[in-house]
This record gives sequence, C-alpha cells and structure tokens, in this order.
Amino acid sequence: MERGGPSVKVLLSAGMIQGGRSGVARYVISLSEALVREQASKIDLFVAGLDSDRALFPWLRDERWVSIPETMAGGVANLFWHQVKLNGLLHRLGIDLLHIPSYRRMLIHSIVPQVATIHDCAPFILRGKYDFARGFFGRIVVPFIARRVKRVIAVSDTTGKDVVHFMKVPREKVSVIYNGIDHVMFRPPSSAALADFKLRKQLDAPFFLYVARLEHPAKNHLRLIRAFEKLAASGAFSGLLVLPGAPWHGSEVIENAVATSPFKDRIRLEGFVENDDLPLWYASAEALVFPSLMEGFGLPLLEAQACGTRIACSNSTSLPEVAGPSGILFNGLIEDSIAEAMTQLSTMNPIEKNQREATGIRWAGGFTWSNHAREATAIYQQTLAESAK
Repeated sequence: MERGGPSVKVLLSAGMIQGGRSGVARYVISLSEALVREQASKIDLFVAGLDSDRALFPWLRDERWVSIPETMAGGVANLFWHQVKLNGLLHRLGIDLLHIPSYRRMLIHSIVPQVATIHDCAPFILRGKYDFARGFFGRIVVPFIARRVKRVIAVSDTTGKDVVHFMKVPREKVSVIYNGIDHVMFRPPSSAALADFKLRKQLDAPFFLYVARLEHPAKNHLRLIRAFEKLAASGAFSGLLVLPGAPWHGSEVIENAVATSPFKDRIRLEGFVENDDLPLWYASAEALVFPSLMEGFGLPLLEAQACGTRIACSNSTSLPEVAGPSGILFNGLIEDSIAEAMTQLSTMNPIEKNQREATGIRWAGGFTWSNHAREATAIYQQTLAESAK
C-alpha cells in the first residue's frame, strides 16, 4: 500500500488497564511510549482510556488522548463501550487502524482494519479460573471475534500456537512479537540503593520472591507456600518468602494459608508494589520463584534477570520459553519439585551463581519495547496494505 503525506493514524485502546496494575497495562503503556518516541514518523498514535489513567501516558499529547467515560470503567460496561461507541470515534477521528490489546475488548465489527494482541488462552487451559459467564465468553465468543480480526499479535510462540489451536485463527493471521521490558528501570541497582531499600523494608535475611497478584488457583501460591514450609522445616533455608501482589480472585485462600502456616512469621504479604520499588525487590532477593500454572509470557522472569537475580519457574506454557538458558525449571503441580528448585538456588556455589546471573542479564537484554513497537508498526502497515487490495 503506497501512502503519502501524514503517518498512519492508529488508535490503541487503554480502556482495560485497571489503573496500571496489570500485565496488560504494562503492555499498553510500554508499547504506546515506544510508538510515540520511536515510530512517530510512521505512526500517529491515539490512545483511548479513562481520564483517571491519563497520567500514565505523559508522552502523549492531549489532542491524541480519547476519553472513555468513567461510567464505562466496569468490565461489562467497558466491553459495551468498545462494541457500541468506539466505531463512532474511529470515524470522527479519521483513524486508519485499530489496535485492541486484550482479547476481551476485540470488536465484533470494526469500521477500520483491526489488529488485536492476545496474551494467553487462559479460558481454555485453566477452566477453573473464570465463572460460567466469563468462561463462556472466553471459549465461545472470543474465538468467533478473533477469527474476524485482520491480524493477531501473540506475545510468545506458545500463545501463538494456542491461538491457532484453541481459537482456530488461521496460522497466517498470527504474528509472534515478544514483549519487552524497560531496561532503564530494570537493571542491577547500586549497592547503596540496595542497602537503603533493605533497611527501609527491614529485610535482614535472605528471601525468595514471587511477584504476582494474589489469585487462586491460577498463580499457584499455595504450592509455593507448602514448598517453602518443607524447606523451612528441614532447615535447608533460614530466610523468608515474600509475596508482593494486589489481592485478586481467590486471594482470601492465599491469605488464610499464610495466616495458618507454622512459618507465618517468615512469610510476608506485601500488597501491590509500586514500580519504583519493584527493581529493588528483584535485586534484593535470593531468587525469583515463579510457580504460576499458566502464563502467556511472564514479564517478571525477564525483569528479575535484568536486575541480576536468578530465577526458577514452572515448566509449563510459555515460561520455559521466556526464562531462557539460566532459568531453573520445576513441575509447578508438585510441591517437592518446587522445593528442590528452591534448595538448588539456596545452595548454589558462588561460581555457578555468578554465571547464571550474568547469563540472565544478557538474555533479558534481548527483549525490548523498541523491537516490539518496530514489529508492530510493520504489522500495521502490512495489514493496511492487505486491506486496500
């Protein structure tokens, strides 16, 4: 498609980013910044979101911000807004292409070519994750819409294959573009910054870290807690287990497991962690242990490695793909397997520890939002060219 004059006008929806406290939020915020800062000659980006989230996009000019009414913030209302109101805005603004970054907000009918990012196929893989209505929507309605979208971006090879297998989207319509991380934020901090952080958080013992929202059973906190209890009871590890994350569906089950644990004094629930502190949590930890049962990508695996922290994770879905050569894999369904990985991490000799940390930093360095934005821009252009034929 030959285009002259102004760059392509793309609208990216940010109507579902929950105040910045979700993986989709990290995706939308990071991609929008990379598009504005690095692809401005090719892409004229508009972002639609709630005004309460406007401050999360300081690089976006006010005239490129499209307000979604705050009354449309709830899940069902937000879905309604996308299906009923968004096309009118696309027409009024003269948008060339729509990018929906979550499968729950894909338009059944878009008046412009639509690209969607699908992060995972959780409704098919974790049947107990959603109630009947959301499970039906994810397994029946979403695949129907996904097959109508012009192009699907999958954030990992595993997710791409799942989209083809479960949603029956033609393989040629699915493009895999790996997520990136913010390498200005996620890098090894200074020893002084680490010391100040540990003092502020009263971290005077080594600790294993699991960064994930408190969601049961999908995030698999209970098996991690029991594995930690095995380590603590055996005397193999004398430190702490720290679990930062905002409460989510089933969080009361996790909270009760901590409250009734014989080692409850050594398990800390930190709640939601602000971005400024997150790299310091990673860098202060003995290791990140990530037992999640299903992830379309798993950003904490890269973020931790970029901060010089060793990792161990479940050997399921996309996690081995993202963990890379320095990650230690375990069976997330077996407590003893998790405990064995934690023992390996806590008893690792200094030479292997340094090698894994250095390998992890190099591996994480290959994942950038610049790459994602550049490849997304190419998909926008290709989608428009194909739609013009």
